[in-house]
Amino acid sequence: MNWTGNSPPRILITPQAFQKLRLYIELCPMEIGGLGEVDRDGSNLLITDLFILPQKISPAETELDSAAIFEILQCCVAEGRNPASLSLWWHSHAEMDVEWSATDKRTIETFPGDFMLSLVGNKAGDFACRLDVRHPTPQVLGDLALTVLPGPDGEADEGALRKAIIAEMVEKLQVITRDLQFHEIAVEVEFLSPFPPELCSPEHVFDD
Repeated sequence: MNWTGNSPPRILITPQAFQKLRLYIELCPMEIGGLGEVDRDGSNLLITDLFILPQKISPAETELDSAAIFEILQCCVAEGRNPASLSLWWHSHAEMDVEWSATDKRTIETFPGDFMLSLVGNKAGDFACRLDVRHPTPQVLGDLALTVLPGPDGEADEGALRKAIIAEMVEKLQVITRDLQFHEIAVEVEFLSPFPPELCSPEHVFDD
């Protein structure tokens, strides 16, 4: 896979996938991330779905469970699906700017495959995309715009989807808190706790 010429690839996303992306970022008060499915449409890339995996989160970082990533790739193979379609890594910077940190760049390098599409967003509604191509010629294409495809009223019910995403976050997220234990030498200790749904502000929860 190689992109040449004057026109960079367009990064497209279905309305349903964008709705999920927007709600994951909106509902989680901290950083959050996951993977997604990508189809190649000529010279363009289409994001068709995305989801979260078990992970540790904090206001300034998110750490995906590497065992969960391996497991989902195995499931793709077992189901006869192409694991290469899981070529999107997305995450939120919460209230911060959508710039690629050194940690982000190291994370991108850990994913297998001929290419990796990466997307970062924040609560202000800003998004940044980059495409890392590994074969046959290494390339990094940055500053790619994210375009939401037009479509009919095909989005999932907003209230139901919010509830489902909150339940998914409670199941899969662990919140990192750190403290210093003062003995002879100060040692930073990491504590993990389940994600409490009350971290989502009350207006985000819809009644039946």
